[in-house]
Amino acid sequence: MASSADEARVYFSKIHKEVYELANSEQPISKKTTFALKVIEESLERYGLDGVSLSFNGGKDCVVLLHLFAAVYYKFYQNSDEIPNIQALYVTHPNPFSEVDEFVKECEKRYCLNIVKIEGSMKPALIKYLKQKPNIKAILVGTRRNDPHGGKLKEFTPTDDGWPSIMRVHPILDMHYTQIWEFLRSLNVPYCVLYDLG
Repeated sequence: MASSADEARVYFSKIHKEVYELANSEQPISKKTTFALKVIEESLERYGLDGVSLSFNGGKDCVVLLHLFAAVYYKFYQNSDEIPNIQALYVTHPNPFSEVDEFVKECEKRYCLNIVKIEGSMKPALIKYLKQKPNIKAILVGTRRNDPHGGKLKEFTPTDDGWPSIMRVHPILDMHYTQIWEFLRSLNVPYCVLYDLG
């Protein structure tokens, strides 16, 4: 767990090394990993640290996205005096599983997340979040191509009419279900225990 600035730097350095090694390896997941890293790098180049946030709910796809983002984050900010917290939005359900909430808290510490929790559905939560964080111009989302409404998305897709104006960034859009698990297991990335409980 990354509880101090020094521990965070060591942890992020480890993530960076392992993820970029995976991207440069001969493993089947390497090309999808490389592509996702490039999309995240482009999002930070376009919008800067203060302009990018993650949508995070503790699910497996979001964990992959967060881990990839942490690797890029370190690449961009490793020479800074301090590595700032990662901005994130957690849209919660009225009756969430306690295991999910506990896992999100663990990720908050592990990845130094500055997480804003808002109960409700995505659209009103996003409106509220952007009022609190007007500097956010892009939000990274763990949507994949075979998710509902994922078929026509591109890596950079503006929100639809009637939604708050923000760029949705989809680094793992073309990762398949099996590749999500391959990524998590090959790097021993912690994920929510509910997946193992079925």
